[in-house]
Amino acid sequence: MKIPLCVAFVALALANSPVAAQSSLVGHWDIDYERGRRIENDVVTPVMGKATLTIALQGDSLVATLQPTPRPDGTPVPAATMSAKPSASGVVFVQKQIVQLNVDGEVRPQEATVTWTLQATGDVLSGTLLRALPMMPEAPSPTAVTGKRM
Repeated sequence: MKIPLCVAFVALALANSPVAAQSSLVGHWDIDYERGRRIENDVVTPVMGKATLTIALQGDSLVATLQPTPRPDGTPVPAATMSAKPSASGVVFVQKQIVQLNVDGEVRPQEATVTWTLQATGDVLSGTLLRALPMMPEAPSPTAVTGKRM
């Protein structure tokens, strides 16, 4: 009688461990996310995008490679790589990007910090993306990330 209880306890502990998060997130994902924003006359328009997100286990970390589809004008977008330690609830990747800001016709590069908070349940990926730009007048809200295992 004591053995099944012990086995159940170990199984529950493993299900809630970073090991479980690692195994559920590893793989190739077809994702939809907010690629950027267009702000014109104080009207914010999300620019949605698609990408392939490949997550692999390397040591005790998860390494993700994001390969966005080309921009609407056909220009290719370079892949980005990020890494993080998983937790029982998923993973948080932090990515640095150089974005192009067009302010009153003047285009300038700006560094942005993008925080991806992701979880996987079976073949479904969910989470949020938070893009922070220094010097922006108000803090952005997180936007949804959704995906399916490929």
